[in-house]
Amino acid sequence: MELKVGVVCDRGLNPRRPVNQDRFLAIPEHGLFAVFDGVGGQKAGEVASQTAADTIEEALEHNSGSLSPESVRRAVEFANRDIYELADSNPSYKTMATTVALLQIDGNRATIAHVGDSRVYRLEKGKLYRETIDHTDLDDALRAGVITEEQAAGFEESHVINRALGMGPQVDVELKTVKIHEGSKFLLCSDGVYRLLTDDEITSLLAQTADPQKIAGDIKALVYSRGADDNLTAVVVQAGRAGARTRARGAAASGTGPSGGRKESNQKSGFVVPDVDARMAEESAKGRRDQEAFPSRIRVDLQGQATAAETVVDAGRHGAIYESADQKPRTSVYIIYCLVGLALLLAAFYAGLKVSDWKLKSRAAAAAKDRAADALEAARAQFQRGDYPTAAAAFSTILQQQPQNAQAHYWLGRSELGQRQFADAARNFEQAATLQPDMTNAFVEAAGAYEAAGNRTRAVEMLQRYKEELSH
Repeated sequence: MELKVGVVCDRGLNPRRPVNQDRFLAIPEHGLFAVFDGVGGQKAGEVASQTAADTIEEALEHNSGSLSPESVRRAVEFANRDIYELADSNPSYKTMATTVALLQIDGNRATIAHVGDSRVYRLEKGKLYRETIDHTDLDDALRAGVITEEQAAGFEESHVINRALGMGPQVDVELKTVKIHEGSKFLLCSDGVYRLLTDDEITSLLAQTADPQKIAGDIKALVYSRGADDNLTAVVVQAGRAGARTRARGAAASGTGPSGGRKESNQKSGFVVPDVDARMAEESAKGRRDQEAFPSRIRVDLQGQATAAETVVDAGRHGAIYESADQKPRTSVYIIYCLVGLALLLAAFYAGLKVSDWKLKSRAAAAAKDRAADALEAARAQFQRGDYPTAAAAFSTILQQQPQNAQAHYWLGRSELGQRQFADAARNFEQAATLQPDMTNAFVEAAGAYEAAGNRTRAVEMLQRYKEELSH
């Protein structure tokens, strides 16, 4: 079943949250999608969420064939172990943890795993199902019947999680499988999204279009219009082809627990999401008009004037002989035309040589780029199989030819990290981040590697650079 995905992961508008501690996974070829919401302060929350994303990705990509629900559970447990051990080894990471909401689609089976309060929603035939239960004291009391929905509405600020990755050496992963159909849609999101939307709005957003990326963009626009006081991450997944626009059927239904309606009771049900499609179409049309109006060729006008008495009397091999010296010879006009034509031909020939040379260089550069991409992919395959020494050698070979290849530096660092060569790994992660600052996870990896190598000063510097990059 074809999978389409749209993603938004944003810091939000709250100046007291300068760092985005959310992370996500979106790997359609493996049917793997996840949202992580890091907690534990500005120094550690993003480290926890990034560690969870990396560990789960590696654990599940190493599997061959179909992924079983049990393999999904183990991957989440591995992430918990890695975060807990990292926090135990570094006092500045002591309080770090992260939520996870994970979806793995294999054919018509969807496996859903979660820990914490990030959520998974499913839209099936116009009806919204909330597939996860928030792991909070408030929700536990609600499910146990200790308090009612009406009583819970008075505790909006008591939304504190009691289960997360990294809180202990073991974690209780909540896992379920559901059968899906052609056109099923999923929304995985952090609490920075669902706390500002009602279930009716989520239903309408998911049902309104077949483009998951547009849905994600509309979710961000709506959350921003309401303040966006927290980091916000949404991953929208469509399984197969979407049917015709489905009419919303109201609040979410859940066979596993309450829909969380109390959180949305004060929100407005009506909303307008800015539609940029018309503007984009107009810009495209304007571009076509401008292109049509611009001349596609250069027109050269040459004018020559001669008197009526310009009559050739004799034309010998030395040229034309004219009746009068004060008359303009017609031959000179022809010569001018010929010279100009020759100049244009030479210019065209030279331009052709330049274009040909440029094309050859472009093709050579494209071929080199393709070869580097193939080599990078082959080296990554070695890494995914756990053959870190071979992968490291392959990435080093790429860097000999392309020393500015940020991806090769990053994956060489990952390969060295797998061999516990922490200092070398840290240097390569830092080089990758320097060459490509938007590769922000390289800063986090560098910080962890420097910390493991005993260089805490450099680790702190990497985290500081990471925060500065996110604030730009």
